[in-house]
Amino acid sequence: MQREAEAEAQSQQHAVAPEPVPAARHVEQVRVEEARVEQPRVEQPVQQPAPRYEAPRIDAKEILSSSGLQMVETDASKAKQPAFEPEPLKLGRPRRERPAPAAGETELVQVETHNK
Repeated sequence: MQREAEAEAQSQQHAVAPEPVPAARHVEQVRVEEARVEQPRVEQPVQQPAPRYEAPRIDAKEILSSSGLQMVETDASKAKQPAFEPEPLKLGRPRRERPAPAAGETELVQVETHNK
């Protein structure tokens, strides 16, 4: 009996096929897509004020006097300028400069310096 019921169910599934309904012709439109060019984002750097550097205030005379030293400043106009010394004279005759022999002009020779 089960087989008969299954056979009937299958025949109904095949028999109940819907009829093709004449549908309006659906025409797909060709869609042209253009390449999208994105401009790179340029972010302006945030202008932050430069950190202020303050040099430590130092009183040199106070530091020197506390360590037992004394600051002395010299007036440049009162300082003696060293005397100009003339260039020493070269005595004797000048050295003779010999031209260096060219490497290709002389042939090298081996010389023995002791007897056998």
